[in-house]
Amino acid sequence: MLNIHIQGVRMLHLKILMILEIIIFWGSFSFVQGIPGDKALIIGALKPPSFISIKEIPNNSASSFDNFTLKFTPEIPLIFSLASDPKNSVVFAAIMNGIYIFKNFSILQNSVIELPTEYRGRSIAYGQIAFDFVSNNMYWCDSLLNWIAMKPAYSFKNTIYKVIIHKDLVLPEGLAVDPEDGLIFFSDNDHNARIEKAFLDGQNRVSIVYKGLSKVSSLTVDTANNKLYWADSSRLTLEGCNYDGSNRRVIRRLNDVLVSGLTYHQNTLHAVSSSTNLMFGVNTTSGYLLYSRKLPTLQPFAITVYDNEPPVAFNDPCSTLNCQHMCVNTQSGPKCLCSEGFDLNSDNKTCTDASIFYAKGFIVSNASMFVMHEIIANGQKVQDNIIKYIPGTIIESLAIDSNLDIIYLVDGKSSSLKKYNIRSNQLITLISISASTDLIFDWIANLLGWIEPRLSSIQSFSVNSQITDTIYSSLQNPESLTVDPYTGELYWIVGAPEKSIVRGSWTRNAPKVLISAANLNSPRSLQFDVTSQRLYWLEHTFIKSSNANGSDIKSHINTKGAKKIFAYKGYFVWINEDDLHFHIANTFQAEYTLPTLQNPKDAAVFDSSLQDDKRGTCHILNGGCEEICLPVENGRRCECDIGLKLQPDQSCDSDLFSSNFILVTDFSHGRILQIDLQNGTVVKLPLSVNKATGLAFDKSTMKLFFSDNSTKTITSTALHGRDTEVFYTPGFAYAASLEIDYSTGNLYYTAVGPTASQSYIGVVHRATAIHKTLHNNMGIPHDITLCSSKGYFFWTEIGNKAKIGRAIMDGTTPSYIATRGIEMPNGLTADCSASRLFWTDGFLNRIEFSDFNGENRHVLASDSDAFINDIVIQGRYLFYTAWNRQSITKIDKITGSTVQFMSDHPEFGRLDSLDIYADEIRDVSSNCSINNGLCSTFCFPTPTGRTCGCQDNVNLQSDQVTCEGVVRCQTLQRNLNFTDCLPYPGQSCYVNCKTGYQLVINRTVSCGSGGQWIPSTDKICKGKESTSETRQSGMIYNYMNAVLSAVGAIVVSMVILGFTCLMKRKINNTRKTAKTPSSNTRHDTTSTFESHGYTGAEEEHYHTIDPVYDTMHDGYNEPRNPYLVVLE
Repeated sequence: MLNIHIQGVRMLHLKILMILEIIIFWGSFSFVQGIPGDKALIIGALKPPSFISIKEIPNNSASSFDNFTLKFTPEIPLIFSLASDPKNSVVFAAIMNGIYIFKNFSILQNSVIELPTEYRGRSIAYGQIAFDFVSNNMYWCDSLLNWIAMKPAYSFKNTIYKVIIHKDLVLPEGLAVDPEDGLIFFSDNDHNARIEKAFLDGQNRVSIVYKGLSKVSSLTVDTANNKLYWADSSRLTLEGCNYDGSNRRVIRRLNDVLVSGLTYHQNTLHAVSSSTNLMFGVNTTSGYLLYSRKLPTLQPFAITVYDNEPPVAFNDPCSTLNCQHMCVNTQSGPKCLCSEGFDLNSDNKTCTDASIFYAKGFIVSNASMFVMHEIIANGQKVQDNIIKYIPGTIIESLAIDSNLDIIYLVDGKSSSLKKYNIRSNQLITLISISASTDLIFDWIANLLGWIEPRLSSIQSFSVNSQITDTIYSSLQNPESLTVDPYTGELYWIVGAPEKSIVRGSWTRNAPKVLISAANLNSPRSLQFDVTSQRLYWLEHTFIKSSNANGSDIKSHINTKGAKKIFAYKGYFVWINEDDLHFHIANTFQAEYTLPTLQNPKDAAVFDSSLQDDKRGTCHILNGGCEEICLPVENGRRCECDIGLKLQPDQSCDSDLFSSNFILVTDFSHGRILQIDLQNGTVVKLPLSVNKATGLAFDKSTMKLFFSDNSTKTITSTALHGRDTEVFYTPGFAYAASLEIDYSTGNLYYTAVGPTASQSYIGVVHRATAIHKTLHNNMGIPHDITLCSSKGYFFWTEIGNKAKIGRAIMDGTTPSYIATRGIEMPNGLTADCSASRLFWTDGFLNRIEFSDFNGENRHVLASDSDAFINDIVIQGRYLFYTAWNRQSITKIDKITGSTVQFMSDHPEFGRLDSLDIYADEIRDVSSNCSINNGLCSTFCFPTPTGRTCGCQDNVNLQSDQVTCEGVVRCQTLQRNLNFTDCLPYPGQSCYVNCKTGYQLVINRTVSCGSGGQWIPSTDKICKGKESTSETRQSGMIYNYMNAVLSAVGAIVVSMVILGFTCLMKRKINNTRKTAKTPSSNTRHDTTSTFESHGYTGAEEEHYHTIDPVYDTMHDGYNEPRNPYLVVLE
């Protein structure tokens, strides 16, 4: 009876409110007809909170930009999104957690007004709003509650709304509607960012763009031409495609401009950037920048078009349907929808309240009742709470089945487990149990679990079979049980007074300590969050969390005394005394508080979207996909990133090119791409990359080097990803550009530090990774190129004064060869055979060349609006990247004409550094390529020869070859000779075994850092078992033994004849004679070994480098590495 009464009251209350809405709608909120011809760009500014009306929609830089400002109080700083209804003189604004309706709007207003009527039903987070001008509906994204909702735009009842899309949404932010075609477009900025389209009721979803996206923050549509446009605030692009995702193209790449708002009007995209205080317009066809205007101090965040030109008359299909709550116009026709918590009746028009509870909410219990707080807006109280008394019970703990509208509870009064059906208002007893706590519900296995403190056990109850079972017993003070339904793993806290977090399972796997007491401080209120797949708990007053395996422990927020906490989507929620507190996760914004029941004991979330079975979807382990996982109606579909092919096991792979390819860094997407030189085919390298800047490929060793400005490291790897290691860390600076000296294999680089004094050019020794600074105190050094055969390196600087410099490769005699007529020299390459230097200018968008002295300078080619970046040379052609181009451009180095070899790829991000492998030609200096120029450490080619150098803060010795403190490996060995050997740490040498020894292992050894050979030289060459002389002596010895045996037989016969004494004397003489050759042989052999000149260990000593090289070459001509050529 109580339930019927509450439902009746709620229905009556709803009808009264709807009547009041109609009265308000036609009374105090009567529309003022929009002024025909009114046109403006409306900008939502944050400082101060205001609307800026640009009364003439600009189309070029000569536009007037006259504007009017409408300020409002109180000053609420966050204006997330704007939409307009010029027909009714209305502007909608998503401000903080409300959608505000500014009626009687005029583009000529220049005043201060109070915030008008509002709808409170969204989170305080970024997300666009969109207005359906055909059926007068409002749509919005809620990126914290992970849904897209809609409502009648001019209904002011906060409970009249409908969540139309929530499945598989993680971070919905961008939103646009085409009411004429009945379509909605939205972005989900999960780690697999994508754009989807659907009908206006949220049905018939399909992913239309899903490769090469990062963070699609704003969407807008050209309804006349069925074009979708968006801003990607991570890729820094404006892009577009057809409604089905085809013909995608990058309209313009925005260098360091992060778009916060975007709108379309008459072939122009108008955008604002809050980070740069800019508003600008871009032509959608050409991508040209039409205008750019600085709005200092205003911080523009949102933008919309207000255009009251006489529109095409649209017939609203919903106008005759008479829907009770709301109506949407889909591609299949008009359709009635009911508000959250209501069911559509069989007449498809009217709605019935599904239960006394709301569709989504937080349920809090004390000993005798439940209260439900609706989930709608950051804990703001938007309507009365629903309270349900459960007489005759003492509610100890509760668990929710939100799909079936059931609350399970432990009744301490009757010592039983009970089930309360919300819809039928029925309470039934399931089983009798001992005093229990921490009730949980696994909606996948349909199991209830709880802790029985008296038995220190964990019990279960199958909802399907009605069977009770003991999962674990004899635990040490278990408490705070929780479950991961997708794995069936249980988590709880054990121990006293020191407590640990333990993991078990429904199948009774041996409990395992995930987080030991040493890493915890009295944890309590443990919860597994299915959205983030993390564990949350309280430590004293702080909320902490970890991964499900106990790793990555984080501390979040001080609750100041909470006794129960849980994470819900983008929020932390907790109970503190008699209040329910809300805080947006990962922010420093103030928390929100709602009063709840007195003496609350437990709380849970009531939201059926949390209890969707997400097995086989992208939510669980990325759906088993290695790369891109796309949600589809019945599960998921795996896709691969550009340059990869989907394999039968859902992994992604492609065959790498072995020759004739380009390597290029994609800075936006953290990847390195390999591109076929003949046809432009793209392959993504299987490398873990974050923000790659510089790149160099060693053609000799097939090693790839790349720098990362986020980790400030230089990494070396094989193309297939094996043997990856950090080669060098520049410190406070990051390496912007890399280049290899093929004479020595050493790596040159430019380093960009926080200040000019921390910016420099350096070189790293390939074998030992020791470092030398060649030039410092620079104005943002950028690119570098080498010409070893000429003894020079060249570099660019793009600081306040752009310059191109030149120095000898040891860093001496630096000078600037180009300082005028350049603005942003991003790229640099040298044609060493022709002594010609080429560079790009990203500001002037041209390629120039000069000789090595900066003279005979000419413009080779121009590429308008391209923002040209890096450049390399290969034979007759130059290849360059440009931030506003989605491919690599190839031009003739003589004529400057473009040669087509690859198509555009809109999935590409910002292409930066590149290198080419197409032949075996290498520019080297023979002064260093032969035995490192006899230098102990660095060998630097010069125009006249070479110089030797040492690492930073180390000097050359007086021989000008050896660095102080250099360790040498011993070159005089008893069993082998060295061939082509430089006995310094990091160098390798070939060996030949001396006479009497044979090779056992390999023919090379390396000099270790401690002056030892690796492997030990004793293991390389072993002594042979016998020499030829020894074998000859052995044959004589065997022959004599045979003779003596015969003589012995004769002696025996003679003894028989009586001549025993005489024959014994003769036999002894014969034996003495037979032993003599063997003794002589051993003596001769020893003499032979000593004659080879080997000495004992105590005679080892170091030699100067000259006699070593005089004696080490014995005619063996196989080179030991690509950078050291054998002496002739």
